[in-house]
Amino acid sequence: MVIVYESKTGFTKKYAEMLADKTKLKLYHIKDISKISAEEEVVFLGWIKVGKIQGLNKLHKYNLKAVCGSGTAPCSKDNREAVIKRNNIKDIPFFYLRGGCLPVKDLKGIDKILMVIFLKILKSRKEKDEETEEVIAGLENGFNGVEEKNLEPILKWLNI
Repeated sequence: MVIVYESKTGFTKKYAEMLADKTKLKLYHIKDISKISAEEEVVFLGWIKVGKIQGLNKLHKYNLKAVCGSGTAPCSKDNREAVIKRNNIKDIPFFYLRGGCLPVKDLKGIDKILMVIFLKILKSRKEKDEETEEVIAGLENGFNGVEEKNLEPILKWLNI
């Protein structure tokens, strides 16, 4: 079994490195996937963008055993189910990992445009619950939700 990951800002990479350290499994960035055989069992970690797990589509020829999605939001059951459905992974164990985000001002290109729009939508809400306020603060200031304890469900699944 190996770990393959896709990361844009480093939060998912950090989880992949922590998981590799704990499990002693070999770690590969998605760009190096050709170095493993199609029969190799793969645990994949990818970052979530608008409900899609980035890089997951590159693994359709591989022996995918589990998927971890790293996102900015605290994961509710509804969000989790939507990610599973959107990525067509209902028959594969899925683990959500709270990642992080850079402050909107530090983002580039289309990511910055989309996050600025999203931030404006959130701020325009007349009634904001605690979770919405937390998301607004996280987008404005950035945050790092990467914690070793978040790996516990996948480590339990792996029997480690």
